Amino acid sequence: MKNFFLLSAVATALLLTGCDSRPSNEQTNAASEQTAQQQAATQVLKSPNDDRAYRTLMLDNGLEVMLISDPSTEKSAASLSVSVGLLHDPMTQQGMAHYLEHMLFLGTEKYPDSNEYGEFMTANGGSQNAYTWLDITNYMFSLNNNAYDEALDRFSDFFKAPKLYPEYTEKEKNAVNAEWSMRREMDFFGQYNLARGLLGDHPANRFLIGNLESLGDKENSNLHTETVDFYNRYYSANIMKAAMISNRSLDELEALAEKHFSAIENKNIEDPTVTTQLDFEQVGGKRIHYVPNEDVKQVRLEFIIEDNSDQFRVKPNEFITYLIGSEMEGTPSHTLKAMGLISSLNAYASPTDYGNYGTLNIMLELTDAGMQQREMMIASIMQYIDKIRAEGVDEKYFAEIKTSLNNRFQFLEKGNQFSYVSNLAESMQNVPANYAIAAPYVYEAFDAQAINAVLDQLTPERLRVWYVSKQEPSDSELHFYDGKYQVVDISAEEMASWGQEGQLAFNLPTVNRLMPENFALVEAKEQAKPEIVLESEGMTVWHYPSQLFADQPRGIIEIAMNNGRAQEDVKAAVLLDIWRDLFNLEQSALRTEASVAGMQFNFNTGSGVTLRVSGFTDKQPVLLQEAIANLVVEADEQSFANAVDRFVRGLRNQGKQFPFYQAFGAYNKLIREGNFNTEQLIATAESLKPADLTAFANEQLSNNHIRVFAFGNYALSDLENVVTVVDAALPAERQSTNYDRARFIAPAEKQRIVWQENIDVADVGMIDVHVHPEPGFATQAAGNVLSAHFSNIAFDKLRTEEQLAYAVGGTATAIDEYTGFAMYIQTPVNDVATMQARFDAFKGEYEERLNALTQEEFEQLKASALVSLKEPPKNMSEEVSPLINDWYRERFDFDSKQQLIAAVEAVTLEDIKSFYQQTMLNPDAARISVQMRGTKFLEQPFAELPNQQVVESLAKFHAEMAKQ
Repeated sequence: MKNFFLLSAVATALLLTGCDSRPSNEQTNAASEQTAQQQAATQVLKSPNDDRAYRTLMLDNGLEVMLISDPSTEKSAASLSVSVGLLHDPMTQQGMAHYLEHMLFLGTEKYPDSNEYGEFMTANGGSQNAYTWLDITNYMFSLNNNAYDEALDRFSDFFKAPKLYPEYTEKEKNAVNAEWSMRREMDFFGQYNLARGLLGDHPANRFLIGNLESLGDKENSNLHTETVDFYNRYYSANIMKAAMISNRSLDELEALAEKHFSAIENKNIEDPTVTTQLDFEQVGGKRIHYVPNEDVKQVRLEFIIEDNSDQFRVKPNEFITYLIGSEMEGTPSHTLKAMGLISSLNAYASPTDYGNYGTLNIMLELTDAGMQQREMMIASIMQYIDKIRAEGVDEKYFAEIKTSLNNRFQFLEKGNQFSYVSNLAESMQNVPANYAIAAPYVYEAFDAQAINAVLDQLTPERLRVWYVSKQEPSDSELHFYDGKYQVVDISAEEMASWGQEGQLAFNLPTVNRLMPENFALVEAKEQAKPEIVLESEGMTVWHYPSQLFADQPRGIIEIAMNNGRAQEDVKAAVLLDIWRDLFNLEQSALRTEASVAGMQFNFNTGSGVTLRVSGFTDKQPVLLQEAIANLVVEADEQSFANAVDRFVRGLRNQGKQFPFYQAFGAYNKLIREGNFNTEQLIATAESLKPADLTAFANEQLSNNHIRVFAFGNYALSDLENVVTVVDAALPAERQSTNYDRARFIAPAEKQRIVWQENIDVADVGMIDVHVHPEPGFATQAAGNVLSAHFSNIAFDKLRTEEQLAYAVGGTATAIDEYTGFAMYIQTPVNDVATMQARFDAFKGEYEERLNALTQEEFEQLKASALVSLKEPPKNMSEEVSPLINDWYRERFDFDSKQQLIAAVEAVTLEDIKSFYQQTMLNPDAARISVQMRGTKFLEQPFAELPNQQVVESLAKFHAEMAKQ
């Protein structure tokens, strides 16, 4: 199943290599363009900031491979994609492509043990995954460098000789069903299923995931037989693409590719394509009323467009969505927000949403007032599209978009290897291999004809308008998902009204003021740790120049205005969130302009207010000056009510998340002060007035402890300017307070803390945490080494063998200075009490596996943990993350990561056995149990622990609990 949370390494932006100074934007763009033209003709087009070596090759069997040699990497990775997906499922076995994806992990001719692949990955610091979508199935892994050859041997055998055991048919059907069960209440999947279902006999009209109903033996259709037939028909080398990254040389990687992938059979099949045409008289001109599970208020204009993904070099979709989604003054987003009708407007395109068709979407998040003006807003947006046709196809916008993309590509950072190869193997299915990295950023020419060709498709005849809210009428229910809907024709009269005058008049965007013009670098000194560089009454500034990426004209400034009131006062906690919401809404135009220019400005809350400016440093002073000058938001009654409504709906929608996500959320609220019950937060929010926010904001800005952390490309004068700007934005009578950090629970012997909650989704979600009695890095290190082994055994036993869940595992969790060891699960099979009993039994079963662990196997686990901990940062975010974490925790030696590494190096096999004894098998260990009971199991009991303390009020519990 596609993992929507994988970070795209090729979509991560900003940062640059170079020497002591940078040329102007025009020079940079010209150089980038010349480099691009030269590289595109002969080799992989990569960022100038990328020091890795690339090579593409076509194996004799027709499988195309991209090789990436990175001598600095501690992890190797590979991904292989097949150009087949749900579009090609047999109608008798919908979900077949996804089901086959699962089956390939369960053994091959050379490695027949169904658990061997997972065990090998765990032993070598590895991770593995796969996903299936409309026209692709993609498999990937990463692990320690020294195991790469062996891993490729196992991985490549998936595509040469999978066992496809018939005896695992029922188990993997249940695994697919559990995955579907996790997602059946997700509104994205429900709407996407309906959207495809309304396409008539188009191949996209299939059930994506599969479940026990769609997969199985039927009349004239045997599941196992069709699975083998599907594999034999479509898994052909000539429609596969692979990407490989390692510390080995390109020649060595080429030899590995030949060794492991050249024996995959080439069946010389045609690349599966979809050519079915849509009948827009039946498909378009529809209004779809959809009743979601989450409480949202949305309008979405969905235009169905021809697949134009081959036009990535001239980007017509990006040009149009840039103009529609702009937040410059006078644009639809800016105007409708100012009128109090929407909280956001986003425009985006996906050219292959339905195979040979794609979509261009305009999404509006509405206020209550906006709910009453939906038709007017749709008409106004349709007229704005007409305005773009008449006036907006202008080369000046091309130049602005091109500059933004060039800057991002020029300074593209590395990401994690796993995501990188996965994205490359997918990209190679869609664009020529030498463009696989650069395709999102290349903008070679202004092509008015291509832009107008898309604009010509943004018509009522190709439009489906989605009204999504709890208030929508419905006359039908989805079959495989939880959702109600009603589809009606948009009348000819309404369509005709879209061309009449009298709607809102919008303007096209003005020019972006924040584009960087100077990429000069500040000379960075070698520095062991962050140092205080400025200190005045009530404000302290730390600075740490990047030691690894000093050649990048980028930086991060974190301004923490610390005030601990919200840790014990629910009113303060709610007002902080409403303040953040209103500030971000008020500054959305500035923040969007900054984002296009390669900068970000964030207003976050916790122990007070935190402001973060990041990205290119050239225009950061302008951004900070404009943003911080408007910290106090003057909200009228309506805008304040809208913010409260968003706050309340956001809280309630958390109850629609995956149950195991909800369980982790509840756990994190339990162990740290400053959290409150949902209903208390809602009741407090609904009692507030705009004057409460004004008074609170002024009080927060007048009483705080300010610390600034600067990382990256800054001179002392830049930081002096930050102090001046911050001082000017604060009241003259500001009082400096003590630094106040939220504190964690102090675990105690025989403590049994239990959270039990009925949730509004079907499955059960649980976390069972046993806390080691000794604080410190030694116990954290033991948990770190043990967790991967424990989690793999739990997954194999409870998921693969017993089919109790799709999401199940174990983890070591930090509780400030203490370490907990946890099991977690989301199950559609067992009630809470039954699942807890199975957890308890498994803890004893695992002890036998742990006792059987050899010294050699332990050393492998330990080495893998150390590889991950010692892996050099690949980008500035990874470099700064451990430092800023220590900064917030007032660990001003900034050596927590080094201490953990030293502790892991000292861990022995006996240490991890002792750790397990002192956590999971220790009847006196402090224990935290979170039990989220889904609707399917409301009649079944919660689990009971001996001498348990069931928490009902978070505020009361935190007021009374012992704290570290």
